[in-house]
This record gives sequence, C-alpha cells and structure tokens, in this order.
Amino acid sequence: MGCGHAMPGTRIVIVDPETSTPCVPEAVGEIWVSGPTIAHGYWNRREETDRTFHAGLAGAGAGPFLRTGDLGFLRDGELFVTGRLKDLIIIDGRNVYPQDIESTVEQSHPAMRPGCCAAFSVDLNEERPQERLIVAAEVDRRYQSALHDGRNAQGMGARAPADGRPPLDVDAVVRAIRRAVAEEHDMRVHAVVLLRAGSIARTPSGKVQRRICKASFLNDALGQL
Repeated sequence: MGCGHAMPGTRIVIVDPETSTPCVPEAVGEIWVSGPTIAHGYWNRREETDRTFHAGLAGAGAGPFLRTGDLGFLRDGELFVTGRLKDLIIIDGRNVYPQDIESTVEQSHPAMRPGCCAAFSVDLNEERPQERLIVAAEVDRRYQSALHDGRNAQGMGARAPADGRPPLDVDAVVRAIRRAVAEEHDMRVHAVVLLRAGSIARTPSGKVQRRICKASFLNDALGQL
C-alpha cells in the first residue's frame, strides 16, 4: 500500500544501505529522508547521531539525510514501505520479510494466535557462519488450556477434556508450520517454539519486537508451553 508523496521541501531517496548509492527506480532499498521536519539528532549521543542523521550519498556529497532503517521503494514519486532493515531475514542469499513468514505460520494451524508470531534468523555455527530460520508462535488459550487439562487427566488415568475444547497435538502443529513455510517460501524452519499466550515481546503500541524475541531464544528464555 502506498504512503503518499513527500511534502514540499522534503526529499526521499531510496538507497543501497551497503554502498550508500541511490537505487534504480522501483528497486527496494533503505529510505533516506531530508528536509526541515527532520530532527537534528539524538540527545548526547553524537556517534549515533552522525551515523543516523548525517548520512550522505556516496560520491554525490548530497545530504545530510536521516537513515530511517525502513525498506521501501518509489513508484511515480509515491513511497511504498516494505519492512524494517534490521528485521530482514537473509538465508542462502535470499531476502525474506518476517511479516510474510509470520502470516504463513498464523494460517498454518487453527491453534495459532493471529498477530502473535515472530520470525527471525540466528547464526548457530561459530566456525562456519550460517543463518537459520526460527519461528516463535503463541498458541490460542483454548488449545493451551486443553493441552494442560489433557496432561493432568492422563496423569490421573482419566480421559482428556470432554467440554468441547480442542486437544492440541504439539507435533502436528510443528509439522504444519514447517510444511506451510516450505511450500509458501521454499525455506526450511530450523526450530519452532510454541509459546504461551502473551509471551511475545511487544512495543507499547503492540508491534512485535523480533530482536527481543531473538535474544530470548538465544538465552533460552522464551515462555515455551
């Protein structure tokens, strides 16, 4: 979906974040912005200010630009935002947006909570760097409750809940997620972590904080079922 055109006096440039050169028309790159509405920098953080607010195009000397950290492209002067640069998943030379994988996961099984999934990559091989795809997804409370009640009932030698709540086959959920991602994105999921409802880290506005989820995964601190 388009975000509209730049306001008068504001300049938007789509830039290759590695070379600082402008991208060809309609190519995806980092969104750089300059104009009178841009802040001057961070308070008492000079190095970060120089890196983020004082960017210049390679060879052209144009700037300073604000590096937004967002990816997007321009079409007929209109800006289209495609994702966040730091959230981009790069595996085997392919760029994949986590939102696309998360949408696939959320539709892979009825037990998945909408908008409660985080996809990210980690490097698990110190000798030979290689990114692996990780999926962390919350389970709907109804299925979660049935799982716990079923475990308790099995421990007492009784039957699983008979109140209409669906039982949860964890292995089947994991297989469904792996199969859906493989079919839709031709990518292998290295690990699937099923979480209790409310476990995904979010910003105050409700956005999934993938980097915090990644750090929690690496520290074995995700709230698994």
